[in-house]
Amino acid sequence: MSFDQDINNLNFTPDHGDVDSADGFARIIWLSTTKTQGVVGKFYAKQDAVGAMSAPWEAVERFDDEAGFETSRLRIVPIRKRSQAYTEITVGGLRSKTWETHYKPNAGMRIYTELLCYVEGYDELVVWPIKGLVGRAVTAKTGSVFSDAKAVLAEAKKTAKGAIPEFAFWVPISCPIGPKGKVVTTSTGYGSDVVLPQYDIASDTITRQTCIDLYVGKAMLAKAATAYADSADWARAQRVNEVPTEGFDQGIVSNSIQHNVIKPIEDDSGMF
Repeated sequence: MSFDQDINNLNFTPDHGDVDSADGFARIIWLSTTKTQGVVGKFYAKQDAVGAMSAPWEAVERFDDEAGFETSRLRIVPIRKRSQAYTEITVGGLRSKTWETHYKPNAGMRIYTELLCYVEGYDELVVWPIKGLVGRAVTAKTGSVFSDAKAVLAEAKKTAKGAIPEFAFWVPISCPIGPKGKVVTTSTGYGSDVVLPQYDIASDTITRQTCIDLYVGKAMLAKAATAYADSADWARAQRVNEVPTEGFDQGIVSNSIQHNVIKPIEDDSGMF
């Protein structure tokens, strides 16, 4: 059976739940840089959190006294996302993060996004938290991993009827490599560089064959649809602020947040 027939039979109806770590899901992260290991550009997961992982993940001991897994290329099945604005400052060497209920432009706010997904080499759902330039590279409406991935959905819509869920197709992500085989870095504008994840297929080369190659298959489609239905509350949940860290003068914190100039990150509410 083809991907369009499976999608048609799914009768999927989108449910856009919009915008802590106590949700029970293991986390994977994107290592954009590390101060001790140099530029990396890889996905990473702690062994204590995930247990065992298979290809393309490789076992590593990148950090002292910590076993983990990493890969520079990974296909994910996106299920849900949730985003929330926050402000963050450091006073006297102590860091304070304040969660906001709404994003306000030019108010020193940033966007913290979590992607609930399945990944190659692991059977359970994981959460991939992203923010800053990495968050923009993954979820921005243009020039990002998911904006490029939408070209696959557009191609699939030529033959499949009804709503097509993002989780019907793998999203391939990789570390950018330049012509000379070196990892490509991007300046943060603050005197440092990061490695940003990229969609692993040129969007202008996507055809129906690409859809066939990236289709998750009937079993994963059903598994993902169940996860989507079960995670509506997760997608809508917002974090709440805890009691300020001991040692903070809340008056100083509030004043610093009001006057601190932070480059705002573009809201990613248009993504899945």
